[in-house]
Parts: sequence; structure tokens; C-alpha cells
Amino acid sequence: MVYTSSLQLLKNLQETLVQKFPNEADTMAFQIVEHFSGFTRTDILVDKPMATGPQFDDQIQQITERVLSNEPIQYVLGKAHFFGRMFEVNPSTLIPRQETEELVQIILQDVEAKKGLLALDIGTGTGCIPITLSLENPNLLVEALDFSREALETAKKNAQALKANVQFFELDVLNNNLSKTYDIIVSNPPYVLESEKELMQPNVLEHEPSTALFVPDELPLLFYERITELALEHLNPNGKIYFEINEQFGDEVLELLTKNVFHQVTLHKDLNGKPRFVSGILLSA
Repeated sequence: MVYTSSLQLLKNLQETLVQKFPNEADTMAFQIVEHFSGFTRTDILVDKPMATGPQFDDQIQQITERVLSNEPIQYVLGKAHFFGRMFEVNPSTLIPRQETEELVQIILQDVEAKKGLLALDIGTGTGCIPITLSLENPNLLVEALDFSREALETAKKNAQALKANVQFFELDVLNNNLSKTYDIIVSNPPYVLESEKELMQPNVLEHEPSTALFVPDELPLLFYERITELALEHLNPNGKIYFEINEQFGDEVLELLTKNVFHQVTLHKDLNGKPRFVSGILLSA
């Protein structure tokens, strides 16, 4: 058995990555060492020796080359953190973001004392939203949909690995209706304008699924309008809708819900102070 210095490996990776990723090299280096060793950051910093096999150097080199070529490290390692848990990710799914953790927290606070509510996540990707809702509040009944069969397979794997009770199904909401009613509908739909592509980092633009990111410039509210339309038919009276949004269109999404008989329509800011979420309650008949 060969043993490698985890701390020296960390330093080597930091030196390799820092020129291209000056602000992220430390985090990336820790993620790689943690991935191979299973160690905590404390283990690494006290230089706990890690057992390595004969292909180890080649594996480290391959991973480093992929990261340096702008492939997101989450795809390279096949996993991403969300709400304190590890989720499988791949190019069929968006990489979960911190902002979406904040959206989940808003929902959890709203439903904390309620039981038996049925929630639907539209455009689930990795399944991070419904899986987290189910695990954090087992009183919730949770379903999720996506039009991508590959994404749904990933979401199902994540639910199984994390022992979450979520029902998944395939549906294109732009062209199909729902079959039941819900107490909660949540969505983090595509909302980046096509014209914003030039502002995006290469690791996102070149690797994450474009169908989960972009909408035409002339239809910035495409998914919000359709999901609101579905909610009017498939959200129970006093049911609640939650959106993650493009910060440019907060007022427009507020107006969309308000004119469609939602009340207590609220624009929530994320931790960076940007308008990022909208929620509303459907008026009872």
C-alpha cells in the first residue's frame, strides 16, 4: 500500500489551479483531495496520510486537466453539495446553486407547522429541491417533474441514495397539462436571456444544459406565464407558488401573479441583496 501526503497534494493542486482560478483554487483543491481521500478538511490540514493506488497520479492529472479546460468541477467529480447533502450531477442537470438553497429555506419556513401538503417541483433537474423538502419536512408529500428523461434518472438516483420519498414523472409543461392539484408549486425554471450568454463564464456556457438555462429574449417570462396558468387550474385554494427568478424581472413576475388573483405576492432578496424569489398565495374561490 502506498501512502500520499494529503496536505502536499492539496498544496500541489492549489499551485496548479491558482493561475487560472485565483479566487476558487483553494476550494477546488480541497474538493479534489476530499473526493479521493474521503477526509475532512481538518484531516487534510493535519496531513493525514491517504492510501493511493498505482493509477492515482494519472487520475489526478486527468481531473486537473478537465478542470483547467473549464469543465465544472462538480461534473468532473460527479457530485455537488446542496443543503448539507451530496447530490449526483452530470451534464444533463444544472449544478445546484446556493440561491436555490435559500428558496428551499423560504418554503420550509412557510410549511413548518403544516401536515399533509402536496408539493410539486417543476423542472427538477438533480431533484435537489423536492428531495431536500421531503427530507427536511417528512410531513410533506412531494412530487417532481422534468421534460428530460436523463435528468429524471439522475434525480431518482439521488432520491434513492438519500432515502427521500419523492415521486418523479416526465412531462413537458409547455405542451402538456398536469393531472392533479397541489398545495405548493415551486419552480426554478430557465430564465437566463439568450443575449446574456456573452456575460456567462465558459464553465457554465460550455457545459451546463442550455435547455435548463436559457429563454428567448422576446419571451423572458415564458415559463413563469405557463406555470402560473397551470397553477390557476392545479393549485388548491390558498395554495402557494414559489419561483426563482432572473433579477431583472422581479417586478414583471410580481405583476404576473398579482393580475392572476394571487395575493400576498412577495419579492424576496437573496443573501447578496438581489431580487431572486417570488411567492404568492392563490385566492380561494
